[in-house]
Amino acid sequence: MTIKGRFVISLDFELYWGVRDILSSDQYKQQMSGELEIIPKLLEMFEEQRIHATWAIVGLMFCENAEEMMTYLPNQKPNYNNSNLSPYPYIADGKYGAGELESFHFAPGLIKAIHRTKYQRVSTHTFSHYYCMEEGQTVDQFRDDLAAAIHIAEKKGYNIESIVFPRNQFNEAYLGVLKELGIRSYRGNPTHWIYRKGYSKGDSILLRALRLLDTYLNISGHNGYSAEGIEEHLPVNLPASHFLRPYSRKLRILERLRLRRILSGMTHAAKRGLVYHLWWHPYNLASDPEENWNFLKKIIDHYQELNKQYGMKSVNMEELTTQVTPARFEENLLFG
Repeated sequence: MTIKGRFVISLDFELYWGVRDILSSDQYKQQMSGELEIIPKLLEMFEEQRIHATWAIVGLMFCENAEEMMTYLPNQKPNYNNSNLSPYPYIADGKYGAGELESFHFAPGLIKAIHRTKYQRVSTHTFSHYYCMEEGQTVDQFRDDLAAAIHIAEKKGYNIESIVFPRNQFNEAYLGVLKELGIRSYRGNPTHWIYRKGYSKGDSILLRALRLLDTYLNISGHNGYSAEGIEEHLPVNLPASHFLRPYSRKLRILERLRLRRILSGMTHAAKRGLVYHLWWHPYNLASDPEENWNFLKKIIDHYQELNKQYGMKSVNMEELTTQVTPARFEENLLFG
């Protein structure tokens, strides 16, 4: 039997919590607030085109408002050496505000819309946009954070089976916590050295430049992988293949290269029966929305062609996890 390729999409949905240490709320409003409008469009297109996707969502966003948020905070909070990385001083100062500012922090209605849309799954992006590789934080603090994320999701009626680590800061020492709390899969990083450790503000200029170059030229490889080669124990690693970097006006002359980089990776996977895992943040489509939307449509159209020609299938992380973990391996999650 010929093995069919699989096309996986995961989205990191984080609102202001994901960029709070980088941008002011005014900067976020100017640059990224359009993601609230782009998500319903994405859901409509995904359902119409039968695109399966996993939405990794910051746990704080499940709250209705600031008052409810205070009832779900974890006991232990991350003790980063760089205190600006923690949202809790920001929360204590009440800077999240009300009205429009509140909509930049909480999104229970959008989460419900995601959950109700065919082929979509709600996942976790930790409770507080937790950074697993930053100095000062501990595995116990991570456990409390993830437990809080799962707790609020369950209270709201969502079953969490997968995780995406914020800024792709994967810490192998924390995999035991995932297993302990019932997480069946995670999005790991591409194996190439420029992605292996995830992202942080301390990344070198060279590293950032190579990642940018990889958007347009094949520096790291296609990064497709065999589903049959995924280790059959939980939690399973479903590595990213490529980041859908947004349109750049300064580099618009390179748009054809950016598109070819992704489409060629998808084709490579479809022809060889491999997994191609594309990811982005909804806000990546918010600036220059017309250019970014048309670019995404070309990707989805290409997937449909690969589906017809090679039988490539769209699956979310949860579905792929089920496909690669035979029933006997599920016992590992329960009994170790």
